[in-house]
Amino acid sequence: MNLEAIKKLMYKQDFREAEKLLQKSLRTEKDKFMVFYFLGLVYFELRILDKSIQFFEESTKLRPNNISAYLKLAVLYQTMGDNESSKINYLKSIELDSNQIRSYYGLYQLKSKFLKDEYHDKIKNISLNAKENSTELAISKFLLSKYEINKNNLKDELTLLEDAHKTIFNSNLQYNKESDFYYKKIMQKYHNKIDFLNVDNSAKQKYTKPIFIIGLPRTGSTLIESIISSDNNNYLSFGETSFFHMGILEQIKKKNLFNNNNYNNVNNIELDFIELKDYLFKRYSQFNTSESKKEIIDKSLDNFFNIETILKVFPDAIFINSTRNIYDNIIAIYEKLLAKLSWAHTIKDILDYVDIYLRIIDYYKNKYPQKIISISLENLNNDKNLETKKIFEFCNLNWNEEIFEFHKRDNLYIKTSSNVQLRSGIQSYNYDKYKRYYPLFEDYKKNYQWLNN
Repeated sequence: MNLEAIKKLMYKQDFREAEKLLQKSLRTEKDKFMVFYFLGLVYFELRILDKSIQFFEESTKLRPNNISAYLKLAVLYQTMGDNESSKINYLKSIELDSNQIRSYYGLYQLKSKFLKDEYHDKIKNISLNAKENSTELAISKFLLSKYEINKNNLKDELTLLEDAHKTIFNSNLQYNKESDFYYKKIMQKYHNKIDFLNVDNSAKQKYTKPIFIIGLPRTGSTLIESIISSDNNNYLSFGETSFFHMGILEQIKKKNLFNNNNYNNVNNIELDFIELKDYLFKRYSQFNTSESKKEIIDKSLDNFFNIETILKVFPDAIFINSTRNIYDNIIAIYEKLLAKLSWAHTIKDILDYVDIYLRIIDYYKNKYPQKIISISLENLNNDKNLETKKIFEFCNLNWNEEIFEFHKRDNLYIKTSSNVQLRSGIQSYNYDKYKRYYPLFEDYKKNYQWLNN
């Protein structure tokens, strides 16, 4: 089995090609553990969850002591809302190796009370023995910070949380530096300076009115996605795909536009339109295999950078910008360990990113006022009828009260940290949840005017 080729396809999110290679390997490989394991990963990404479970379970039969498969099964069941099966697999992985920090982290994500007092010393011991700048050290510090909340010990909580963020950033330093450069240097400057070559609009549009949910994390975007992706509306939610960023970045890398940080010498970015369109349609079509083709809901929140490009590819696209009280929003980001977001690991970096977001979204709201609607989490939580009717009217969808039963759907698939919370439906907004952290903003108010609003 060509494992590197499969990993490369997985990174490019070309899951169907990875599936073909793995199915071929299924016929030729004698030791099928890795084939089963990666097929489990592929079908998880493609949301064919019964097959994903099947192959992960087959992999555990071949290697009953392999923790990775149990952890993947735990995450898969959590995504489906089967918390009991998820918990069983996390506990199984702890039984196999009590030093496996990801198991404790998974239990915490399922429900904070699952992080039992009896685990504290074990987690602390893991942190003392973990390698410097390792993911294991970061997660253990993060979990230890959560114990301090119950003690009402804000100082120690924040110290541990700061250590966790610093460690998780350094654990993948090269990627995080490149990601910061892409967002803060390239996309901030060139989001509206893209020229398209080889433009061809003659082909029939495969998607007539795609919906893109944009904004900042922890703003209720998954709630909006879950509400509007009901079966009755013929929309298929793709979650956070990053397809547009990947397609743009692939062309940028080919042309070596920004080697040696020479972005100040570049006036605009040229993209091959047909190449980008083919790239996007190939990836979206991986999920859309039914006879009745469904429309797109893409919840890649950082697509606010790509509004101009998205409208070039999908002229009839519309955007739902999810928002929230800005103080609560920033703390809600910081108090999670969002490992894949390079900008989410210090208050200062989060503020810088928010500042970029606010400026760019204001630019596009002024330029395309009919294309963008902003929905606040507070309003959605406290007046769900009014706010959902706004959303459905904007999207030209049929509204009915059954949409509020989204959390009871068998096919509800939630990969984000909002998973457990959303399984209880729409809740009232908690205005006091993060107030103890508000003093953290005092030193920054002079640099960010919007913090004073």
